[in-house]
Amino acid sequence: MYEHDEILAALVGQPNSGKSTVFNFLTGLHQTVANYPGVTVTKKSGHYHDGKRRIEVVDLPGTYSLTSYSQEERVTRDFLLLERPEVVVIVVDASNLRRHLYFVFQLLELQIPLVVCLNMMDIARRRGLTINIQELEKTLGVPVIPTNGRNGEGLEELRRQINIVSAKHDHESPAVWKINYGTLEPLIEEFDAALSQKEPLVQDFSTRWLAVKLLENDREARRIIQHHTHDKDWEPLLESCVKKVEDYEKHGGDSPRKTIASSRNTLAETIEKQTIHRTFIPHRNSDTLDRVLCHPFLGLLSVAVVMFVTFQLAFSLADCWRWFPWISEEGSFEWNTPLGAVDSIFSVWIPMFLDACFPIPEGDLHSLIYDGIIAGVGGVLTFVPTIFFIFLFISILEQSGYIARVVVVLDRLMRFFGLHGQSILPMVLGGGIVGGCALPAVMATRSMREQRERILTIMVVPLMNCGAKIPVYALLISAFFLAYQGFILATIILISWTIALIVASVLGKFFVGGEPSPLVMELPTYQVPGLRDILFTAGLQSWWFVKKAGTIILAVNVFLWVLMYYPRPADPNTDAATQLAGSYAAQAGRIFEPISQYAGFDWRDNVALIGGFAAKEVIVSTMATMYGIETEDEKVEDEKVESENENENTEQTEQKGLTKEIEAIDTDNLDIQGKRLAIRLRTEENWTPLKAFVLILFVMIYNPCFATCAVIWRETGHIKYMLMTMAYTNSLAFIIAVAVYQVVSILTG
Repeated sequence: MYEHDEILAALVGQPNSGKSTVFNFLTGLHQTVANYPGVTVTKKSGHYHDGKRRIEVVDLPGTYSLTSYSQEERVTRDFLLLERPEVVVIVVDASNLRRHLYFVFQLLELQIPLVVCLNMMDIARRRGLTINIQELEKTLGVPVIPTNGRNGEGLEELRRQINIVSAKHDHESPAVWKINYGTLEPLIEEFDAALSQKEPLVQDFSTRWLAVKLLENDREARRIIQHHTHDKDWEPLLESCVKKVEDYEKHGGDSPRKTIASSRNTLAETIEKQTIHRTFIPHRNSDTLDRVLCHPFLGLLSVAVVMFVTFQLAFSLADCWRWFPWISEEGSFEWNTPLGAVDSIFSVWIPMFLDACFPIPEGDLHSLIYDGIIAGVGGVLTFVPTIFFIFLFISILEQSGYIARVVVVLDRLMRFFGLHGQSILPMVLGGGIVGGCALPAVMATRSMREQRERILTIMVVPLMNCGAKIPVYALLISAFFLAYQGFILATIILISWTIALIVASVLGKFFVGGEPSPLVMELPTYQVPGLRDILFTAGLQSWWFVKKAGTIILAVNVFLWVLMYYPRPADPNTDAATQLAGSYAAQAGRIFEPISQYAGFDWRDNVALIGGFAAKEVIVSTMATMYGIETEDEKVEDEKVESENENENTEQTEQKGLTKEIEAIDTDNLDIQGKRLAIRLRTEENWTPLKAFVLILFVMIYNPCFATCAVIWRETGHIKYMLMTMAYTNSLAFIIAVAVYQVVSILTG
């Protein structure tokens, strides 16, 4: 019978060991993500049940050792020492056993209940490696479970061993495990004996492990001794240790740290020779691929091609190709896009259901439920298909081993601006090639290990040209730059990248603390991604978005609805444009007009930009309402009337000319309403090509949508990064817009 109904298990391992795959298999959908207090390192935890027993699994940050050089190392070590899990599972790459054993040794020296998960056995077999599991268990003195996280092989046995080891932990301490450090052994024994006299240390820590850490000059070990020794004896003790280490270095040659590392590496080589037998030497196609994919020029070319194809495919599957079976409003079968299907649920089916079952008369409550809540929830969930397919393809690239090659190829270029090679993926995903989405791009930074670069990447991703900005660009280009649309679009891409890289450099120097982190990573083996795991990862990321960001986004959408709906006009027959002109949003637009006029914007433009805080797509529809543009249905009705009076008067001829003008606007990013708005803007006295270009710049830079703001807050774990992003984007957008508008106005007289 178990002592506890709930146990805590920690999952540790080096990057690219398959640790996340094992974690996903163990916990399924029962996962949460947060940040450790005081740091920006992600904390991922989940649970599963074994009968009545609940096993809480914490996926600790991937790290190569238990030193204290990085946040990941400190977080992992502090958790193991202070939280004291009943069992620790270390995930080891079976195809690179010797390198991973170095980390295993450090955990064994902690004298904690340990299980070795020998993962990626399929890759080891493909490399012709046969591992003697019994011999490895005997040498290490802990259970060793061979697994393949991609197909679940051995993971049920891993769960069984977690129960067994945690049950033993209730009754007995782990056996003392030692490495012979040669000439350092006399010093280790001396330090160990001295530390063993301190009762608080003996109760909470392995004194031999602390002795080894003192020889490595580990600051955290010194801090532990200081805080757990309740008298002043720690001062002469540490001073004595420092002096003896100095004497050893003076007479022994190598530093104790080098001697310790050499002893561990030697033991790892010995164990590898004793436990691994190579049955054949495989042909290494990966070397040939790396000569191309990691080449300074060909590598950049391959990154551009792969990223373009990948994200084009993801967005096409989500919102371009009609491949999803669906039932139309009329009840007939049709093919739809996944995003269109989700939008149809909230714009057609739910309103139809409510109208049929719970009819609500027109008025405030009706508008709140339909325009505020239902439209708000629909606005959140329409992101889900895009997020799902993006993370599906990211998972494929990551599991195949290609993402690591992208990082290596682009690291030098990105590091010049204070970023990291891993920054390129979220930036491209956010719209670096036009048409991405900042929301999943921010979430994609979870794979970045260096937190300084991760924060910088998150803060500049909103400067990319996400798909929500494209309708605004298409509107203004169609209205004023139709003959130069390709050139203008290329200019927009170039400007956004230039601003993003400059901003990253400035933020890195003045606002985001810490020094740039060196690129320390291995190139993982190429492998075929597992279908189950990539589907699970994509589904989990989508669920996290809905669960974490949905409530905030919905609340903000309802707030914006209040601003644009109230106060209500006395006449219930007032048209939408007049009603919106008297709303709180319009009042705010007029308040900002004395300032915004320096960028060429009037109060109507301000109202549209306020709507863009919710989603950039709202800018076009709000402008259409403000300028009194007919809806598509009204336009169709007008055309019917027109056809009945075909030879009537000059107005008909003008209408025909308008129809031809609409047809001349060749873009898929505008509906009939948007095309009519583009034509209307050309005739407006206060609209010029300069104002249109300035508005493009402003929309490119200013505040990310509230969905992205919410995810920035969630992903960083600090509201300050969200507020900093909002502050700098709005300030920079206004400064650049005013500067361009005023300078060009002066130059053109």
